[in-house]
Amino acid sequence: MVWVHLLVVAVCYGIVSADTDRRHVTNPTYYNVGGVLSSNESIAFFKDTISNLNFKDKYVPRGVTYHDYSILMDPNPIKTAMNVCKDLIGHRVYAVVVSHPLTGDLSPAAVSYTSGFYHIPVIGISSRDSAFSDKNIHVSFLRTVPPYSHQADVWVDVLKHFNYMKVIVIHSSDTDGRAILGRFQTTSQSIDEDVDRKVMVEQVIEFEPGLESFIDKLMDMKTAQARVFLMYASTTDADIIFRDASYLNMTTTGYVWIVTEQALDPANAPEGLLGLRLVNATNEHAHIQDSIYVLASAIRDMNTSEEIYAPPSDCDNSGSIWTTGRLLFDYIRRQKLENGATGHVAFDDHGDRVHAEYDMVNVRAQGEHVAVGKYFYSKETQKMRLELKEHEIIWMGRSSSKPEGFMIPTHLKVLTIEEKPFVYARRVDDESECNTAEEILCPHYNASDETDQLYCCKGFCMDLLKELAKAINFTYSLALSPDGQFGNYIIRNFTQPGAKKEWTGLIGELVYDRADMIVAPLTINPERAEFIDFSKPFKYQGITILEKKPSRSSTLVSFLQPFSNTLWILVMVSVHVVALVLYLLDRFSPFGRFKLANIDGTEEDALNLSSAIWFAWGVLLNSGIGEGTPRSFSARVLGMVWAGFAMIIVASYTANLAAFLVLERPKTKLTGINDARLRNTMENLTCATVKGSAVDMYFRRQVELSNMYRTMEANNYDNAEQAIQDVKNGKLMAFIWDSSRLEFEAAQDCELVTAGELFGRSGYGVGLQKGSPWSDLVTLAILDFHESGIMEGLDNKWILRNNMLNCEENEKTPNTLGLKNMAGVFILVLAGIIGGIVLIVIEVVYKRHQIRKQKKMEIARHAADRWRGAVEKRKSLRASILPSQRRAKSNGVKETGSISLAVDRGVRRRDEPRVPRYMPAYTPDVSHLVV
Repeated sequence: MVWVHLLVVAVCYGIVSADTDRRHVTNPTYYNVGGVLSSNESIAFFKDTISNLNFKDKYVPRGVTYHDYSILMDPNPIKTAMNVCKDLIGHRVYAVVVSHPLTGDLSPAAVSYTSGFYHIPVIGISSRDSAFSDKNIHVSFLRTVPPYSHQADVWVDVLKHFNYMKVIVIHSSDTDGRAILGRFQTTSQSIDEDVDRKVMVEQVIEFEPGLESFIDKLMDMKTAQARVFLMYASTTDADIIFRDASYLNMTTTGYVWIVTEQALDPANAPEGLLGLRLVNATNEHAHIQDSIYVLASAIRDMNTSEEIYAPPSDCDNSGSIWTTGRLLFDYIRRQKLENGATGHVAFDDHGDRVHAEYDMVNVRAQGEHVAVGKYFYSKETQKMRLELKEHEIIWMGRSSSKPEGFMIPTHLKVLTIEEKPFVYARRVDDESECNTAEEILCPHYNASDETDQLYCCKGFCMDLLKELAKAINFTYSLALSPDGQFGNYIIRNFTQPGAKKEWTGLIGELVYDRADMIVAPLTINPERAEFIDFSKPFKYQGITILEKKPSRSSTLVSFLQPFSNTLWILVMVSVHVVALVLYLLDRFSPFGRFKLANIDGTEEDALNLSSAIWFAWGVLLNSGIGEGTPRSFSARVLGMVWAGFAMIIVASYTANLAAFLVLERPKTKLTGINDARLRNTMENLTCATVKGSAVDMYFRRQVELSNMYRTMEANNYDNAEQAIQDVKNGKLMAFIWDSSRLEFEAAQDCELVTAGELFGRSGYGVGLQKGSPWSDLVTLAILDFHESGIMEGLDNKWILRNNMLNCEENEKTPNTLGLKNMAGVFILVLAGIIGGIVLIVIEVVYKRHQIRKQKKMEIARHAADRWRGAVEKRKSLRASILPSQRRAKSNGVKETGSISLAVDRGVRRRDEPRVPRYMPAYTPDVSHLVV
C-alpha cells in the first residue's frame, strides 16, 4: 500500500514518466453520457457516435469507456424533467446533450434547470435563445450553436464592408431583441477599431411582438437620414413590417434592409433583401458529434490533473452538489475543435458558441434565396472573416449598384457660439432689424425663462457659412449654443445610480442629433473627434497666454529712481560736509579772506558757513556762483575736487534718468507656458481658461501640466468674454485661450499682450455628425477656399481689419515723458514756491512786529526825554522863582500864585515843544533806557 500511495503523490505532482498511466487510480473508467434528442434518428446517431468514440485514442485514453443513455424529447417540460431524473441522472450521467423539440420551446430549459441543480453540464445543440446565456439561471448550460444576438457581429462587418456608418435598428421588445441591440452597440463602438469607422445608430425602433400595424413607426423612420435598416423580428412580425414598408415605398431603390434569420422566411420578403443564415443550423447530427467530442476532450484533460467523483444517482438527494460537475463545465468551456463537423468549435465565458459560420443570403424574385457571401473562421488570422460577392447582389428596386445608404438633407440646423472676431452676436427685438448684407438671424433659446431670444450674428464664421451654403448647395437655420458653451464630456446626475457621461453645449447638440452642423471657432481635438466628424481646418492656431501689460511705476518721486536711497543720502551728506570743510579751510588758512580782510582792509567779505553751503550746492547743481568763493589754495583744491565729483554725479544721474524714463519698455511678466511661476503652484499668480473647452481638455491630457491644471481649475470661467474683461480689470493675471482670439484682443487694446510662444497647435474645423454625408463636401469646399483666397479675404476682413501693427509701432518709438513721469519734479518746484511764499509771509509778519516794537521803543524813549526835560525845566524854574517869591511875600505881592498855578497846570509857553495828548499821565519807567 505504501508504493500505491507514493504513486498517487507522484501523479499529482507530475513526476511520473511519460509511459506511466497519468490518471488517478481512483478516477472512474466508465463515463455515462446522456442525450435528450428530438427524433429517433438523432438517438441512433448519438449511440453510434458514442460507440465510435471509444475507438479513438485521441479522445479516449486506454482503459476508459463511454456509454450512452438517451431519451426522446417530450414537448411537455414537466415530463421531460421527470424523464431526465429517472433515465439520465439515475444512470449517473456526466453530461447531457440536449436538442430542441419539434414543437414548443420550454423542454430544453427544463433539462437545463434539472441538470443544472446538480451542476451536471448540459450541451445544447439547437437552442439559440439569449436567455440560456444567463448563468444565474442556466448555471451549467453550454451550446454548439450561437445565440441569435451573435448575428450583430456579422452586421457590423457587413456595414463596414459597404461603408454604411449610419443605421436604424428595428427589434422586438423581447429578450433576444434587446440582446441583439446591446451586442450591436457594443461591437460597433469597440475601442480596438478605428475611431473614424464606428457605426452610428441614428434611431432605435422597438416594437411589441404580435403587432398589427407598423406604419406609424415607419413614418418616423422615413424622416431620418439613414436608409439602412437592421431588423430582428420573428417571421410573423416581419411579415407585417414588410407589408407596411412596401405600402410606404420603403423597399424601393435607395433603401437597404439587412435582417436576421427569422425575418428571411416571410413570403412577402422584398426582393433585394439581405439576411443571414447559420451554416449547419439544422444539421443535428453534426452538432451531436461535435458536442460528444468536446465532452470527451474535456474529460481527457480533466482526468490527467483532477480527481473525478461520480455524479449523483437520483434527484431525491437535493442537498448534494456535484463539485466535479463545476470543474467539468470549465474544462468543456475551454475546449476547442479546430476541425469540427460544424467548423471551428469554441466557447465564450458564458458557454455560448463563438466562431459560428453564416451565409449572406440575397432574396431574389419569387422568394428565391441566393448566397452571395459567407462569414467564416480563418485559420490563418484566427479570426472571423467576411467574404462577399458584391457584384452578384441585387439591391432594392432591382438595382445592381450599391445604394448610398443615407438621404442627404438639403436644410441643415447649424449652431454657433459668440466668440469675437469669428462670431459677433447683437440682441434685437425683431428679425427685421438684422442687416441682411452681413448679419444672419440666430435665435438663442434660454431654458431659464423659456423664451426665444433673437440675435443677429456676423463675423468670420458667418461669412464662411454663407460661402459653404453657396458652394455645396444647402439651406440652413442658425442658432446660438443653448448653454453658451462649446461642450464638455461630464457625468450628469452623478448622484443617481448608473449615471453616464454626456456631452453638453454645442458638441452635445451634435452628438444627440439635435443639430447637423457647427460653424464656429471649434478646436479639433481627439476627445471631440471620437464622437463627431470634423472638416479640414479652416484656420490654424494654437494656445497662448493673455495678460495685462505691466505698467511702469510712475510715482511722484520717479525722478529719484536713477539713484538708490542710500546714494541720495550720501550725496546730501557730502554737500554739507564739503561746505563745512571749505569754511574751516578758508577760515583758518593764512591766505583766506577772513585773515586778509583784517590785515589788508579789503572790501571782500570773508567766507562764512552760509556762503560755503551756497557754494557747495551751486557747484553740484551747476548754477552760477556770484559770491562767497574760497580764496585759499587748500580750499580751492577741495572746491575743484568737489566740482569733479559734481560733474560725475550729474552726468550719471542724467544718463540713468534717460534709461529709466525714456528707454525703458514694459516687458511681459510671463515667458510662456514653461514659466516657473505658472508651473509652481505656490506662486501668487492666478491663471484660468474656459470650463470644458478644448484648452481645458488639452491641460487634462498633458501629464506634465497636471499640477498647473489643478491650480487653475478652480479659477476657470464659463466663457472667454468674462475672463478677458477680468484681465483688463486686473482681477485675473493670465488667461490661457486660443491664439486667434487673444491676438485679436491684444490688437484692440494695447494694454493687453500675449506672452510666450504658441503651444498645443491645432486648428478650427466645421463640426458635423458622425458619418454625416456632408463631411467630405464641406472638407473639399474649405480646401478650395484656401486655394482660391477666400480664407485670406476673411482674415483680412475680420481679424486684421483693425491694424494689429499699431501697438507694435508704438513699441518701436521712444517713450515720451509726460506729466505722470515728471510730476515729482513739478511738485518739488511747487513746494519750493509755496515754501518761499510761506517764508516771505513769515518774514513780513516778523518785520512788521519788529517795526511796531521799534516804534513803541522810540515813542517811549521820546516820552522819557520829554519827561526828563520837563523835570529839568521845572527844577530850573523853581530855582529861579523861589527867591522872588520870598521877596514878594515879604512885600505882600500875590502874582506869584498865578504864575505857579500856570506852571502847575502845564501852561505851555510858545518856545516849549508840544506834548501829545495821548501820552500817559503816569511817569513811565525809563530806568532801563540808556540815555
